[in-house]
Amino acid sequence: MERIERLAGHLRPSAPLLLDALSSKRVSGDNSMDAIRQCFPSLLSKSGVPAPAYFDGPGGSQTPSVVANAMARVMTSGISNRGGGYPASDKADKIVTEFREAVADLLDAPSPKGVIFGRSWTSLCYDMARNLSRGWKAGDGVMVTNLDHDSNIRPWVQAVERCKGVQLTTVKFDPKTGRLDPEIFRRSLQENAEKKIKTRLVALTGASNILGTRPDIKTIASIAHQYGALVWVDAVHLTPHAVVSMKDLNVDFLGCSSYKWFGPHAGVLAVKPQILEKIPNDRLRPMKDYPHPDRFEFGTLPFEILAGITAAIEFIAAIETLLPSPASSSASASSSSSMMTRRERIVRSMTLVQEHEKQMRLYAEKLLSSIPQVLLHACKAPVRTPTIYFSVKGVPSKQVFSKLARMGVYVGAGHFYAMDAADHLGLGAGGAVRAGIMAYTSRGDIQRLVDGVKAIVDGRG
Repeated sequence: MERIERLAGHLRPSAPLLLDALSSKRVSGDNSMDAIRQCFPSLLSKSGVPAPAYFDGPGGSQTPSVVANAMARVMTSGISNRGGGYPASDKADKIVTEFREAVADLLDAPSPKGVIFGRSWTSLCYDMARNLSRGWKAGDGVMVTNLDHDSNIRPWVQAVERCKGVQLTTVKFDPKTGRLDPEIFRRSLQENAEKKIKTRLVALTGASNILGTRPDIKTIASIAHQYGALVWVDAVHLTPHAVVSMKDLNVDFLGCSSYKWFGPHAGVLAVKPQILEKIPNDRLRPMKDYPHPDRFEFGTLPFEILAGITAAIEFIAAIETLLPSPASSSASASSSSSMMTRRERIVRSMTLVQEHEKQMRLYAEKLLSSIPQVLLHACKAPVRTPTIYFSVKGVPSKQVFSKLARMGVYVGAGHFYAMDAADHLGLGAGGAVRAGIMAYTSRGDIQRLVDGVKAIVDGRG
């Protein structure tokens, strides 16, 4: 742990130092999770009392020390506003540049020049909905899905309501499987075209925040582009669990929330630069000639949060040094990692994370499905994030949530702002229980969850 704490002295954890600090923790076998968990103070036992089993990652992950330390260092090391041309000001400029470069690496965005910081993902959605809708007119159309979090539905619905004559289309998922069929998009776009409706934007999720369903974004984007529509992807629930490549998906907008992947509370949006430069927006008079993306960011940026986001991305890139790799020893892995680009390390890390989380999800689903009173909702989509949405027969979801919390097992209950999806599943406002698996989730956590559910079913909870 001491070597991890040494990173507190760095505004932006350098890749070599971070790799060196974390590689010393690389272990094999059943103890491999200990190496990751040691990086998170909230996951460590205190005075012999086990830490809670956190399954509320979809609402916000736990935070590693290196992120908190990076933020603290910015706030205590002497920093000024940007553009001053002296060291403290240059430091602020550097933090902003490194933030944009890091996010571009994480999302494989076309350019750091298209990376925008936002207070939250919801605020970014509303801001861009207002900006983009300025060009909409009668005969235009917008397409959303009922699988999405409301932050990727309501801003577009309300923008359509403000624009006279603009049509809204909602694509619905299969409630039996949780799947969102690309062919429904094709049919809906074709129907709009036949009605002389020009679809301007298709907004959809990269992964459902309650079911974990991962739509075939690449295929849907290709179809949408054939009809001249822009594609907006909410990757909030996708980014913590998968290798994300905006370039490969060929979408026009893709964003997420950094606090879902070990960072501070904020939102980020990546836009193709050639599209961003054409989007109008209100701004202050001195901002008239600001370059992109600065003119979409109002006021002084929170430099400590930007540094925290960069540190979280560096941590993600270094995760592969903590997990056992069948292809190489820890020594050779550390050596090869130091020669890789940050994007290459992110891909390798997230590939390992994705496999680990898949195994944890399958293990949890096997154990939960063996309990007759447990119903797993719409868990048949072929590609999913490690998110389990379930009900316990005869026990309201809020009670399951409360009883598990008293056992030190933290899940969530409700619709989680995916109201349309919960309604489509027939669950209503009460929703169901959500257990989200993260990179730091262990088999021990899974067992505590299952034991807790069994206790509730048996009347012992």
